[in-house]
Amino acid sequence: MKVAVNFSKEAEALLHKKSIEVDLFKCPDFSKELIFRAGKGKPCYVHFALNEGSGQMHQVNWKAIHELREHTQTPYINVHAVAYARDYPNVDILTTDTKHIRTMVDATVRDIDYLAKHVGTENIIVENVICRGKGENMMKPIIDPVILTEIINQTGCGFLLDTAHARMTSLSLGLEVQDYISQLPLSHLKELHITGIQPDETGRLRDSMPMTDKDWQLTEWVLRRIKKGDWATPWVVAFEYGGVGPAFEWRSDEEVLASQLPKLHQLVRKF
Repeated sequence: MKVAVNFSKEAEALLHKKSIEVDLFKCPDFSKELIFRAGKGKPCYVHFALNEGSGQMHQVNWKAIHELREHTQTPYINVHAVAYARDYPNVDILTTDTKHIRTMVDATVRDIDYLAKHVGTENIIVENVICRGKGENMMKPIIDPVILTEIINQTGCGFLLDTAHARMTSLSLGLEVQDYISQLPLSHLKELHITGIQPDETGRLRDSMPMTDKDWQLTEWVLRRIKKGDWATPWVVAFEYGGVGPAFEWRSDEEVLASQLPKLHQLVRKF
C-alpha cells in the first residue's frame, strides 16, 4: 500500500525539509496548475468531485478528466454515492420504503453506468458518504451497507472506504462503527481514506481534522483487518488532513502533519 497526503503548501514545505515521508500527493480536480506544482515534489493523483445519484454525469467535462489522468498517477475515477434530501421531497430521510430506496439505487446505478461508458467500470470506485440523520442533507439508505453492496455488485466497480465518514455516520445514527464498517463491501476495497473528526463550535462533527486517540484506534483496527486478509488491500492509504483553498487552508498545520503523517506511515508499513 502506498501512502498519500492531501497536497498543501505545509506538506510541500515539510517534504522539502525531509521532515515527512510520503509516496504521493492527493490533489483536488479544480486546478491543473496546483496538480503540476504538486507533481514537482512527488507523484500525485487526483480526487474527483463527482457525485453518483444526483444526475451530475451529463455535465461532466470528460476531456478534462482524461487529461488529468494522463498527467498523473490516478488509477481510478472516484465517485461519491449520494441521495440528497432535496431530490426526495416529502420522503423521510430515514426511510425504509422499498419503493423510494429502489429509486435511489437506480439513480446511482444509472449514473455509474453512464460514467462507465467513458472510463470503464473497472476504473471506477465508489466512496461512502456521511449521513447525519434528521434535518440533514443525505438520505440514510445510500449509506446502508446492504445498499452500497448492491450498487457495487450490480455495477462491478470498486469501493473507497472513508473511515472518518463511517465514524461520523455511526456517531450520528447511533451505530457501532466497527460493525458498520465490517458490513461494507470491503472485498472490493481499492482505496482507503484516513483523517480525524472533531466537533465544531456548535458541536457538529466535521472531518479533515487532526487525529484523536479514537481515530487512531479505528485506523489500527482497519489496517489490521486488511493485513490479515479479511478485506482486499487498497492501492493507497490517503491522509486527508490539510489542503488548499478556504475550506482547508485554515486546518493545514505543519505541526500536525509533521507528527501525524509519519505515525500513519509507520502503521501502514507495520500492518
